[in-house]
Amino acid sequence: MKQVILDNHILIWGIKEQAEAGQEEMIERTQQFFEECKRKKTKLLIPSVVVGELLTAVEAKYHPMTLNLLQGSFLIPPYDAASSAIFARLWREKKESGAVNQIREELQATRQELKADCMIVATAIAQKVDAIFSHDAKLKAFANGQIQVLEVPRLQAQQRLSLEET
Repeated sequence: MKQVILDNHILIWGIKEQAEAGQEEMIERTQQFFEECKRKKTKLLIPSVVVGELLTAVEAKYHPMTLNLLQGSFLIPPYDAASSAIFARLWREKKESGAVNQIREELQATRQELKADCMIVATAIAQKVDAIFSHDAKLKAFANGQIQVLEVPRLQAQQRLSLEET
């Protein structure tokens, strides 16, 4: 893959190094994923919508530092006119097909969550990325058929063994 988009949880695990109970392995898994992307020269993009989501979990006094870190390590494509046009088309298609209501009912998704997910998918399509990396079932359901959504790969067995021995 040459360029991929990252969703919010990937940043929380990989940058903030925070995980909910039962997700602790995701911190190391995500950091290993970042290293693999660096090694393969995969461009990591964070949509401006995702940056906004991330900043809501960061104290305002740390916003400039967080933005500097993100801008120094990742590409941050804006939510622009091309993304907006794709968003409008996707939202109408998903709404008319009944997918929006189905996702809302089955995954308890709010309209606001789905619109943010649609903006992320639209940005990914506008940027012509190879995939979105996310563990969000709602985003995966919304992106279905539009763009590939992958999860952060599992830790390689060899690395797990060396960690257990120390």
